[in-house]
Amino acid sequence: MRLLKLSSDNPKFRTLIFNPGLNIVAGLQKSNKGTESFNGIGKSLSLKLIHYMLGANFDSKKQDDKKLKKYLSSYGSFYLEFLHHEKKYLIKKDFSQTDYYINDEKVNQTSYPKELNKVFLINEPDINFKRVFNCFARRYGGTYYTDTLTQQGMPTSDYYQRFTNLFLLGIDTPLVKERFKIKEQISKLDNASKVIKEYEKELDKTNLKDLADEIENLKNKRDNFVIAQSYDQIKKQADNLTAEINELRNSKFFHEKKLDKKEINLKNSEIINIDAHQIEEIYNEAMFFFDSKITKRLSDAQHFHNTLVSNRKVRLMAEIRELKIKIIELSTILEKVSAQRDAILKDLDNTGALEEFNSITERIKSLEIERDNLKKYEHLLFDFKKEKSNLETKNALIKEKSILYLEEKHEFFESIENTFRELVKRFYDNHGGSLKIQETKDAQYLFDINPHIPKEGSQAVGEVKIFCYDVLLYKLNKNLLGFMAHDGCIFSEMDPRQKSTIFKIILELVRENNFQYFLNIGQNTLNEVLDENNKINILTNEDKKYIKEALILELYDKNPQYWLFGEDFSL
Repeated sequence: MRLLKLSSDNPKFRTLIFNPGLNIVAGLQKSNKGTESFNGIGKSLSLKLIHYMLGANFDSKKQDDKKLKKYLSSYGSFYLEFLHHEKKYLIKKDFSQTDYYINDEKVNQTSYPKELNKVFLINEPDINFKRVFNCFARRYGGTYYTDTLTQQGMPTSDYYQRFTNLFLLGIDTPLVKERFKIKEQISKLDNASKVIKEYEKELDKTNLKDLADEIENLKNKRDNFVIAQSYDQIKKQADNLTAEINELRNSKFFHEKKLDKKEINLKNSEIINIDAHQIEEIYNEAMFFFDSKITKRLSDAQHFHNTLVSNRKVRLMAEIRELKIKIIELSTILEKVSAQRDAILKDLDNTGALEEFNSITERIKSLEIERDNLKKYEHLLFDFKKEKSNLETKNALIKEKSILYLEEKHEFFESIENTFRELVKRFYDNHGGSLKIQETKDAQYLFDINPHIPKEGSQAVGEVKIFCYDVLLYKLNKNLLGFMAHDGCIFSEMDPRQKSTIFKIILELVRENNFQYFLNIGQNTLNEVLDENNKINILTNEDKKYIKEALILELYDKNPQYWLFGEDFSL
C-alpha cells in the first residue's frame, strides 16, 4: 500500500501529496509569542482522517468524535488515492452520507470492510483490513499508545485485538481459534450457572420420590372415589327446580307490580260524588252536540256518574283481592320448591360432589407437571456438568498442544525476540529487553505476548517499546501493506537521542525496502532532530536533508488558513 494523495472538494483543505518513502506533517510555530500553541491545527487529524477514509468509526461516546463527525459532515467530500499491488484506487467519502465510493463504485457502509479485504487480499476470516491497518498506523487518542498491544484502542484482554497481533507474529491461528471457541462456550455455560444453581435449589427443596408418592396416593384416592350413582339425575332435578324457582319469582314479581297499580287506581276512586255544576256543563255541551231532543234530567246524570264510579271501585277491590291471593299462592309454592331444591343440593354435597373429584384430578396434573419440570432441571444440570467437563477436557488438550507448539517453534520465536532486541539495543546500549510468547493461564486467546524493556514503567521507555514492537510487526509482514504511520504523541517524553534513533531506523527501512512511512510531529521534535549543532551523531546531514524534503505539509499556529482544514474547526 502506498498513499498518493488526500484531498477534498472544499478549496480550504490543505491537500496532502505523499512521497514514496518518508512523509511528515509538521505543526510549526510561526508566532514569536511563547504563548502561541500549535496544538489543534490538524497534525493528528491528518492521520485520523486517513483512518476514517478507510472505514474507521467515530466513537459516539466521545464528545470530540461527535463534534468532528458533525464538522466533517458539512465540510465537503474527501478523496484518498493510493496504490496497492500496482493498481490505483480512489476512495471518495462524504461524511454526511453513509456510503463510500471505490473507483466511482458505490459501496454501502456494511459492505465496505469486505471490499477493503478484497483490495488488500486479506483472506483470514478473523482478520480484516481495518484491524491490520490499525496495527501499522497507530492514531492519536484513547488507549492506542498506552500499551504495545492496544492498536485497536481496546483493552489488552480483547480477543480480536490479541488475535490480530498473534496473526502478525506468525502464530498458529487455527489453534488459537479453537481455544477461543471452547472458552466462549465455557463462558456461556458459566453465565448460565446462576440459573442452574436455582435449579439445584429447587431439587434440594423437593424430593422427586416424595412427589411420586404423593401422586400415587392421589391417584388411588381418585380411583376409589365414590360418587352417588344417581348424582347426574339428582343434579338434573336440582337444575330443573332452579329453573322453576326463577319462573315463580318472575311471576310473583309481575303480580306484585300489577297489584301496586290497582291499589293506586283504587285510591284515586275514593271520591264518588260528581259536582252538579260540572254535570250541568256536560249536559249543555250534550244539548249543543245532540240537539234539543235530549231530555235527560240533571239528577239522572248525576246518579249515572256516581253509580259508574262506585262500580269501578267495587271491581278494583275484587281484582286486588284476587291478586293478593295469587301472590300468597306463588309465595307458598316458591318456598316449597326452594326447600326441595336446597335439600337436593345438600344431598349432592353429602354424596361426594364431582367438584371434589375434579379437584383431586387437577392436583394430580399439577404435581405431574412439577415432577416433569424437576426432572428436566435434573437432566439439564447433568448435561451442563457433562458439557462443561468435556469442554474443560478439550481445553486441557489445547493447552497441551500449545505447550508442544511453543517447543516446536522455539527457534522461530527466538528469532522474533532477537529482532525485537536488536531494535531495542538501538536505543539502549546495555539492554535489549525480551519478547516472549507464552501460553496463557485462562485467557481466550491462548498465547500471551510479553514484550519487555527494563524501566518500561516510564513513559519514554514505554513509547520506545511501542515503536520497536510496531517495527517488528512490519519486518515480519513486509509484503502485507508496506506502510507504517505514527502520531507525534509517541515522541512526547523521549529525549533527542531517542527521537533521532527513530528517524534513523525509519530512514533505513525506507531506503532498504519498498516502504512508506507517515508521521506527524511538532515544532520541538523537528528542531531537535534537525539541529545542526546537535552533538548526537545519529543522523547524518544527508539524513537531515531527506527529512526536510519529506515535509509534505506545514501547518502554522498563527492563522487558521494554514491549518489542515483551512479554518478553525474548534473541536
